[in-house]
Amino acid sequence: MPTFAQDRLSPSTLKKIQAIIGKEDDLASIANWADQIRLSQSETAPWHFIDLPIRQDVTRADVQNFCPNNDCSINQIQIDKGVLTDASQIQREKFRALRFIVHFVGDLHQPLHSSDDSDRGGNDKMIRFLKKKMKLHALWDHLIEKQTTEDSRDLATKLESGITAEKAKSWLQGDETDWALESYKIAKETIYKGYQPGLQDMTDTNLGNPYFKQMRPIVDEQLQKAGVRLAAILEDVFGDH
Repeated sequence: MPTFAQDRLSPSTLKKIQAIIGKEDDLASIANWADQIRLSQSETAPWHFIDLPIRQDVTRADVQNFCPNNDCSINQIQIDKGVLTDASQIQREKFRALRFIVHFVGDLHQPLHSSDDSDRGGNDKMIRFLKKKMKLHALWDHLIEKQTTEDSRDLATKLESGITAEKAKSWLQGDETDWALESYKIAKETIYKGYQPGLQDMTDTNLGNPYFKQMRPIVDEQLQKAGVRLAAILEDVFGDH
């Protein structure tokens, strides 16, 4: 996702970003930093998700009820945008905010980061995929694979080829709250069908290629949306207006 988001940036915006992260790095190389610091900076852990309960009918008006003290992906993206547009902020803080934005926009589009079934976003539901026992959340983090294997450049090129101008325009409607609700709807209406709330062991049923064929197109479109939206956020922050 960060790779083809970067492909969509104007030269001016890319130059400003590289002034923050350095010319040797790119958006893909900084995308996992937020995960790497979760243990040492535990206060950041809740920023990766928002637990919208799938057994309720959550509306836009309800969303902030699930983000106490700004501890959710939606509010943190907005806070980080504020840091990046604040001329008084030092370079170190802008670098931190940029790394968070790149990561949290991706998290926002992984449906199990925007939903919950009393199961820590799918982390308490054990499934078996192609004979491997794993968490439902991990399966979606790995793009419906036992372990993500695709080259990021090849995947970005493939995903870019499927984005029309009309699609990109429609995906830019709304804001982070709307996008989280979009992910929530996918989890509520598709991913969690057939599961019981809370801790559940479903390893007696082996998910395989039919599941992959059903769910991977959803993953791909979410990656496309995330890339388009991340690029738009960065253009809004850094672009010439």
